Amino acid sequence: MKYEYNGNLKEEERIDLVSNEIINKYPQISIDKAKDAAMLEGKISSDKDFEMEFNRLYNIMLVESDNKDLLEPVYNDLINLLKENSNNEKIEYYCNIAIEITNFLNDKRDFPYMIEFV
Repeated sequence: MKYEYNGNLKEEERIDLVSNEIINKYPQISIDKAKDAAMLEGKISSDKDFEMEFNRLYNIMLVESDNKDLLEPVYNDLINLLKENSNNEKIEYYCNIAIEITNFLNDKRDFPYMIEFV
């Protein structure tokens, strides 16, 4: 996904831009769910970073949590992102979230909310 600068766009335009990025990467995600995930994301006015990428992947999984079959490619991208950023100072926080997402995918818990890890 591009994580295009969208700080100058109106909210509806920003949501359309982000949702299109999501469905281009994950065509199995419906446009409505992609828009739901895009609404959870703030404006992008700086270069893409680890937290932006993690949050977008998390938001996609959150809005699609009722359909686990669609989550595998998003989950795999999340795990790869964590591996690529193992030196990030907040990696433990994000790994704990990923562990609980794994537990969710294995039917051991409900989908984890990030607030649980603060």
